[in-house]
Amino acid sequence: MAETNVFPASLVGNSFDCVFGPFVPRLTFFSPEELHVQASIGATEIDEMVKIDMTSVRPNLVLMSWTEQSGNFIVQLQDHENGIVHNYARLADGQLFCAQGAIQSVAVA
Repeated sequence: MAETNVFPASLVGNSFDCVFGPFVPRLTFFSPEELHVQASIGATEIDEMVKIDMTSVRPNLVLMSWTEQSGNFIVQLQDHENGIVHNYARLADGQLFCAQGAIQSVAVA
C-alpha cells in the first residue's frame, strides 16, 4: 500500500483562495507544519501564522486542521485536482461554519 501521510511538497510556497461566496480566506503554505491565514469577516481581520496538521489522502487531496489565535478550530478537505474545498469550523463562540467552495491557486506577484 502506498504511503498516504506525506505532505504534498508542491503546496509549499503557494497561495490559494478558498471561495465560500463573499468569504474568501487566502492560505499560504510555508512548510508542512505552517500556514499563513488571511481573511476578512465583517469588521474582523485575520492575518496570522498557524501550526497545521495535514494528511495526504491521495494525490492532490489533503485533510488539514488548525486552531487560530481567536480559538476558531478549522478542518478542511482540499481537493486540488477538482478545485473543491470543504470547510468545517467550530468558532470560538461555539457556532459551526460549514461550507463548500472553490479552491483557486493565486498567481505569484
